[in-house]
Amino acid sequence: MLRKIFIISAVLSMAVLGSVAWAIEGTGTDVTLPNPLGTTETVGGVIGNIIGALQLISAPLVALMVLVGGYQMLFSGGNPEKFKMGKKIILYAVIGYAILLIAGGVDNIITELLE
Repeated sequence: MLRKIFIISAVLSMAVLGSVAWAIEGTGTDVTLPNPLGTTETVGGVIGNIIGALQLISAPLVALMVLVGGYQMLFSGGNPEKFKMGKKIILYAVIGYAILLIAGGVDNIITELLE
C-alpha cells in the first residue's frame, strides 16, 4: 500500500514540477525560459525561493496524503494494523509539512543573522 501511495505522490509531484519547469515566457521569436530559482543572487535568497516552491507544492500533497490515510482508516474493516497504517500516513504527512514550514522560518532567521 505504501508503495502505491509513493508512486502516486511521485507522479503528481513530477506533473506539478514538470509544468513549472516547462513554462515559457514571451511570444513570437523572443522566447525565454524563466529562472526557476528566482532572480536573487544570494544563497539565502535562492534557498528561500526553493523552500517557498516546496511549500506551494507540498500543500496539495499533504491534503492528498491525509485523504489517503483517512481512506485507509475508514476502510480498515476492523483490522488494527490497517487502521494504524492510516494513522501513520496522516501523522507523517503532517510532520513533514510542519518541518517544511519550520524550514522557512529557519531560513529567515539565518538570513537575518548573516546580514
